[in-house]
Amino acid sequence: MGINIKKELKNLMTFYYLAKLDKKVPTDHKFIKERQDRLVHKTMKRAYKHVPYYRAIFDENGLTPDDFRSTEDLVKFPVMTRQDLRAWMQSEFEAHPDKVKDWEIFSTSGSSGVPLKFATTHREAACMNANWIRVLMFAGYRPFRGKMLSFLTTHSKVDPKKGDSWIQKLGLMRRKIVPEHLYVGEGMRDLINLVNDYKPDCLCFRKNVLVRMALYAKTHGMSIYKPTVYTPVSEMVDEATRRLLLETYGPGLMDAYGCNETGSCAVRLPGSDVFYIYSDTHVLNIIDEEGNLADEGRVIGTTLYKKDFPIINYEIGDTAVSETVEGVRYIKTIKGRTNDMVKHADGTETSATELMKIPNGITGIAQFRYVQTALDEIHILLVQDPGDTSHTKEEIEEFYNRKVEDLYGKPEYKLVFEWMDEIPPDENGKMRCFIRNI
Repeated sequence: MGINIKKELKNLMTFYYLAKLDKKVPTDHKFIKERQDRLVHKTMKRAYKHVPYYRAIFDENGLTPDDFRSTEDLVKFPVMTRQDLRAWMQSEFEAHPDKVKDWEIFSTSGSSGVPLKFATTHREAACMNANWIRVLMFAGYRPFRGKMLSFLTTHSKVDPKKGDSWIQKLGLMRRKIVPEHLYVGEGMRDLINLVNDYKPDCLCFRKNVLVRMALYAKTHGMSIYKPTVYTPVSEMVDEATRRLLLETYGPGLMDAYGCNETGSCAVRLPGSDVFYIYSDTHVLNIIDEEGNLADEGRVIGTTLYKKDFPIINYEIGDTAVSETVEGVRYIKTIKGRTNDMVKHADGTETSATELMKIPNGITGIAQFRYVQTALDEIHILLVQDPGDTSHTKEEIEEFYNRKVEDLYGKPEYKLVFEWMDEIPPDENGKMRCFIRNI
């Protein structure tokens, strides 16, 4: 394991990494591919030499760092599951109790099951922070002179009650932190007024908060300030939501993809049809059920910047569709969680992805959620777009009934429609579009 920096030097290290990382998306595919391949080999050499957990995996599988010279070679390495990462982290906590105080301990939200605690060093956290700053810069945000408004957990260990730092008092790197859970119901008016008063250049809220703000504004005849860039954090953006966000907040929609364990991995910039994978910090491969590289399948992530607790061939838990251009992979569509599975009466399971596409075929829906409550019953929670009444609720329900029957080839499920003013988030602050309660 490398030498860790002190916590007090983390901000300085963030500036160091920010200076090294790309600030514009590179377009030279030859350069991208060669750099990514070089960093893959460097990562595998470092992991073998300095991380006993990975060295054991190399040795058990008869592999050496020289077997990994390209992004494609990573498919030779065993896939790391969430359970594998949990076991590794627990062994590190137990083996090095004296070092835990010098690590940053993060925890996932638990949306995929049991929350996961994992460690990073301050150096890795500094690079992760720098990575997020430059991603915003990709979309046109200027961090030193701009203003950011974000939800509380975007910045770990930040106390929103404290005043501006000396840097912010100088007018640099200004940001306001908002505890989202305080703004519910009629509190949406206060949140909208806060956005309009602060006039952020960058707005980072969860998708469901942005949607609830948009619906409240439409219903009550309010307008919302349009930032240079805004990004729905922690939740996948479906097409119905995308239409609502673009209408409400303007063209600056930036859709970033990643997970807590790896940090942000890829971004779809305003006006782009594909996600660019950050070639100086990450690799995202797509594999099929046989573990082979594919254009469509499971997303497997590798960090190229983590020296102390590297993440190699990690099963993020999503499925995606991709395309490869001159050796460089781009993500076309994030299809959703691999555990979003519809249960059928005959015992089989199918992905809920096709259900989630149904709202794309009709206008007038602002939010939706499927909840499978039995083998033969699915509840569909819907919020009507107050600004689009081109279809009645009855017409939308009939459309759903027809599409679901077409999807499964028979009237397999009783559909129970529940029309709501808004769909509340889960306890962890997120809002999943499909839940199986059986």
